[in-house]
Amino acid sequence: MGLFRQNTDMDNWKITAEELVRLRETCLQCIRDGELYELRNDAKLRAVYSTQSYDEFKNIVDAAHLRPVTKSDKANFQTKNRLWNSAARD
Repeated sequence: MGLFRQNTDMDNWKITAEELVRLRETCLQCIRDGELYELRNDAKLRAVYSTQSYDEFKNIVDAAHLRPVTKSDKANFQTKNRLWNSAARD
């Protein structure tokens, strides 16, 4: 079944609120997927010339969507006490 139900009479075509929500979610997911694809592809193009091993290449591509922690992130009251490097806890 597609995103929309279809009536036989084109004059009575109606889209329900549930269908609009589903359409919106589908569109937003497509946008997010496209943005992630572009980030990963750009990282691949940069990494192919700057890495010495496949593991290094893979790590760069896998981390393409990550952003550095900024000073304002660190100073933010809600995130100030957050453990930024969970691997360091162990």
